[in-house]
Amino acid sequence: MANLSEVQGIIPTAFTNNDESYFDIPVDFSGLLSKKWNFKKQLVGTDDVIPMWIADMDFKTAPCVTEALTKRAGGFVYGYAAVPESYNEALINWFKTRHNWTIDPKTIFQIPGVVPALHVATEAFTMPGDYILMQTPVYHPFYRVANNMGRKILENPLKRLRDSYAVDFLDLEEKIKKYKPKIMFLCNPHNPLGKVFTKEELVVIGKLCIKYNVITIVDEIHCDIVYSDAKHISYAAISEEFADNAIICTAASKTFNIAGLRNSNIVIPSVKLREAFAKAHAYFGYPGTGPFPLIACEAAYSYGAAWQDKCMQYLERNRDLAIDFLRTQLPKVSVHKPQGTYFLWLDFSAYGFTSKELEKFLLFEAKIWLNQGYIFGSAGIGYARMNIACNRATLITALKQLKAALDKSIVL
Repeated sequence: MANLSEVQGIIPTAFTNNDESYFDIPVDFSGLLSKKWNFKKQLVGTDDVIPMWIADMDFKTAPCVTEALTKRAGGFVYGYAAVPESYNEALINWFKTRHNWTIDPKTIFQIPGVVPALHVATEAFTMPGDYILMQTPVYHPFYRVANNMGRKILENPLKRLRDSYAVDFLDLEEKIKKYKPKIMFLCNPHNPLGKVFTKEELVVIGKLCIKYNVITIVDEIHCDIVYSDAKHISYAAISEEFADNAIICTAASKTFNIAGLRNSNIVIPSVKLREAFAKAHAYFGYPGTGPFPLIACEAAYSYGAAWQDKCMQYLERNRDLAIDFLRTQLPKVSVHKPQGTYFLWLDFSAYGFTSKELEKFLLFEAKIWLNQGYIFGSAGIGYARMNIACNRATLITALKQLKAALDKSIVL
C-alpha cells in the first residue's frame, strides 16, 4: 500500500540540530488560537500571567511534522481519509524500537483522543452504578468520564514518600474485593504526579486485576516523556496475559506537541475486548480520523526521533533547574522529582491557603497560571500542577515571580 511519501510527495527532513537552541526560541502565538496563550483574559480575567497549566508544550513541533502538514495543506482537497498501511508501520516501529512492545496492526483503533476512548471503554465494559478504580490524585477527566456516565469512583490513593509516590497494594486489593470494580483507569506515566510505574508495580497491579476480573484501561499518552533516571514499561509488553486483559491508550500528541490534531491510537490485543470496544465505539459515533492527524503522526513516528530525544534533554534540564530552585529558594513549597511528564506537583499547604486563595494568589500575585490541585481530586487540595514545557527563560521568570510573591506574602 502507498506510504506517506508516495501519496503526498512528502519526504520530511530529519531533525539535525545538535544543541538545544531550537527549544530556546520563543514562539509567536499571535493568531494561533492557542487555548493556553491567546485566551488568558477570557479564561482567567487577566492577560498579565504566564500560562503553565494545560498539557501542551510551548515548543515548535518537530520540523518533519510541519513540513508534512504544509505539503499536504497545499493539496487543495480536504476530504475524508483512510489509514494507509504505512501509518501503522510507523506506529509499530516506534513502539518496538522505543518501548520494546510489538503491536499487531489488527489491534489498533484510531479515535480522536484518549478521553473519548475512556468513554467508549466505560460504555463497553461497565453499567451505570458500577465502580471505576483509579489511583488518586489523578488526571481530572478520569473523574469527568465516571461522573458523566453515572459510574462510581473508587479511589486507591497513591502514598507520598520523600521524593516519590508508591502504590498502596493492601488498600488496592481490599477495595477491589469489597467494591468489585469492572474496570481500572491506570495512568502511566502518572498525571499529575509524574510517577513512572516500575515493572514490579505493574505486575502486582496486573495480577490483581486478572485475579478479580478487572479490565485495565491504561493511559500511556505520556510514555515518551520519561527522564533518564526512569524507564517506561508498556503494560501490554509485560505478558500476553496482561495484554489480553487491557486496553492501551497511546497518542503522539504529548510527545510531539500536536494535541490540537485530535488523534489517538488505541491498542486492544484481545479479540473479545476489541469486539466489545468496537460496538461501543459505533454507538458513540465518533468520526474517523482526518488526513492531517494521520500525516502528522506518521511523519512524527517516522522522522521525529532525533527531535524527541533533544526535547527530552531540554525538559530534563528544565526539571532539574526548577527542582533545585524550589528546594533552595522556596523550601516551604514541597516538591518531589517527577520521573516522567512535563509537570511538577507543587505542595503549597505550608502556606495555609484555601484552594480559592491559592488560585487567586498564583494568578494575581505571582502572575503564573497553574492547574489547581483540587481538580485532580481531594488529595490534590493545597497543591498545584506546573507545566515546565516552556523555554528556559520563561521558566526562570515564572519561578522568580513565584518566589517574589511568596516572600511578599510572608512579610505581609
